[in-house]
Amino acid sequence: MVGSGVDSGATRIRIERPNLRWWVVGLIVFGIVAVIAYTFLPWVVFGLFIYYVARPINRFIGKRVGNGNLSAALSLLLIVVPVVLFLGVFFSIAIGQLAHFATTPMVAKLFGGVPNITIPNDPNKLLDTASTTLKNPSVQSALTSTQSFIGAVASSVFMLFLSLLLGFFLLVEDERLARWGKEQLLGDDRLSVDYLEAVDSGLNSIYFGYTLTIFVIMILTALIYNLFNLFAPNNLLIPATILLAVITGIFTLVPLVGRSVVYIAIAAFLALGAIQRNPTDLWYPVVFFLFMTLAFDNVVRTYIRPYLSGKLFHLSLVMFAYLLGPILFGWYGVFLGPLLMVIVVQFFGVVVPQLRGEKPDSPIDIEPTTRETDEGFDDTTKGGEATDGGQEEEK
Repeated sequence: MVGSGVDSGATRIRIERPNLRWWVVGLIVFGIVAVIAYTFLPWVVFGLFIYYVARPINRFIGKRVGNGNLSAALSLLLIVVPVVLFLGVFFSIAIGQLAHFATTPMVAKLFGGVPNITIPNDPNKLLDTASTTLKNPSVQSALTSTQSFIGAVASSVFMLFLSLLLGFFLLVEDERLARWGKEQLLGDDRLSVDYLEAVDSGLNSIYFGYTLTIFVIMILTALIYNLFNLFAPNNLLIPATILLAVITGIFTLVPLVGRSVVYIAIAAFLALGAIQRNPTDLWYPVVFFLFMTLAFDNVVRTYIRPYLSGKLFHLSLVMFAYLLGPILFGWYGVFLGPLLMVIVVQFFGVVVPQLRGEKPDSPIDIEPTTRETDEGFDDTTKGGEATDGGQEEEK
């Protein structure tokens, strides 16, 4: 009996030691993956952003195409091509304006104008001039800076391509990865499944919903500003309508004042122009401000924002996530900030209640008890609808 006990103990030791070694190997492997992911964190986060923005489009196209690779490629093209065209137009306009600014008399007085350089016709003199110019320390410094700039741009383009590949891979394999994770990693851990589903729903709302809302507001305000310019009296035009539309969309994230700051600035500019030209035209900025604050903003609050972005998160949380992210992490904080916000908020909404033995108050399954406005949330509801609290009291 003793011998059998020793043998069983030895057998148990022999079974436990390989398990321990494999756990160590697993930690090392996941540590290596974590280090690599941290090294490329900006582009991994950007790839996740691309995936969540393209996922609804991919599923819409996939139902009609039936080919996962084709629908994913078309979804990315519908996102990438407009962005590239927009950036191309933007930079071409900016370069044209910069070239026009460089030829103004003020710049000529400040920098002495562009030196008049005569290119020699003799090949020998041309080679001598080129070699002398290249030996100039200022020219060598400029060439070094240019090489560094070109290298940085090429590296960024390559990493952007990797982000697109990551987004494409997730679009094609997301459902298979989800099934594999549930079967191989999570198993019967229902709490982890609920939490990850809550995070997935939150990221879809933040990345796709709010991003789409901002772009829709940009497009609509650009159209409205240009329409107002068509009917402007005495040439009271809204300047830089596209730039102001972009600013209006971004200010959608700012609670309390929101887009009203942009409307006030535009109305003040128009009012100043009316005072200088014809004070009887002061009605025009008043009409503009009333239309934007009463008509357009009411459409945004009632239809656009609830339909596109939902009401999963308080607008103040979204604002701080978008504003503090770039300050803390750099340019990719625009995407990482909302990601961290969703992870933290959904943890407190789904996991913490279950740890206390309570029913989770997940934003996935319930509607908020407040109505979202540009000024944040208020406790009023439409048309005498009962709030969740009122329903609980009636129960």
